[in-house]
Amino acid sequence: MRIAVNARTLDYPSGGPKEYLLGLVRAILDAGGHECLLYYPDERHVGTFPEATERVLPTRNRLAFDWLALPRALKKDKPDVVFFPSSNMPAGIPCPAVVAMLDLGYFHPTLRMYKRGDTLYMRRFIRYAARRAERLVAISEHTRADVLRLTRARPEQVAVTPLACDPLYKAPVAPADVAAFRERQGLTKPYILYAGNISPRKNLGTLLAAFARAGSRLPCDLAVTGGLAWSEDFSETVAKLGLAGRVRRLGHVARREMPLLYHGALALAFPSLFEGFGLPVLEAQACGTPVVCAAATSLPEVAGDGALLVAPADADAWADALVRVFADAALRADLIRRGFANEARFTWAQTARLTLDALTAAARTPR
Repeated sequence: MRIAVNARTLDYPSGGPKEYLLGLVRAILDAGGHECLLYYPDERHVGTFPEATERVLPTRNRLAFDWLALPRALKKDKPDVVFFPSSNMPAGIPCPAVVAMLDLGYFHPTLRMYKRGDTLYMRRFIRYAARRAERLVAISEHTRADVLRLTRARPEQVAVTPLACDPLYKAPVAPADVAAFRERQGLTKPYILYAGNISPRKNLGTLLAAFARAGSRLPCDLAVTGGLAWSEDFSETVAKLGLAGRVRRLGHVARREMPLLYHGALALAFPSLFEGFGLPVLEAQACGTPVVCAAATSLPEVAGDGALLVAPADADAWADALVRVFADAALRADLIRRGFANEARFTWAQTARLTLDALTAAARTPR
């Protein structure tokens, strides 16, 4: 089977959509038996998957890439099926299509997750994809339920293909390398980690409030990764809570260094209000880092019994949970053990197999 892939999300600096594309395509190529035809917006991505056929459609504008360049290329290359990894597809696609539904946060009524223009566009074309694509794959049971609730997709059309963490998080890490990384980042004190972008959906306000309420019971810093979203005044909140000396903004951490960041952390705190999956949970578990995460949307499904689950909006409960993990060595050891066992349930080989099932079914669907 000749599988075309819209690989535009490789342009993203970091985040779940990029990790998804990298992990899935690698696993499909490792499985063998199929040709992958990848379309990039920039030539710097060439060589990411040398076993694949790599094409550059040189436009950095996402609408021009999706709506103009990609349909023209598909008409010329005539693949058996095309895969869209980012919840939507344009019109004019000349071959069977499978669309991955990452999350339906664009439909959330209160969280202001995205800019208005992006929200209106994605609502329309998520619904279009649900009608037009031959098959959909949802990255969690929670996301599948949202797809069925918010679009006209048929249950038999939507499969669940859970994600997994990259093998780099399972590789051995030398303590000296962790120490050197911490020194470069100025992480001189013990720290609890938040990994992700800073945006309203990520619920950093509750985590910061919990740190402030814990006070001297939690004698460590909070390290925060990711870029600043379009509507979040993070620094002002930190200052108002008196946490200016305890919160370390790291920005985007290089992918190859993320395992060092996890290994150096006392725990991962992941208070997100809305996730389609929640890869940082598995990444932390693979690194042997205890996880405290919100009991919200897909997170209990992903974390299994390998995390301490907390009501997402209860700052006092978050303060108590973080203090427990900091102070109780036996609890940390138990969370680490259960985290390893939970993370092992998820593999990219399984994700590839389930996705290939959907791609094969789509390719065989009469048009």
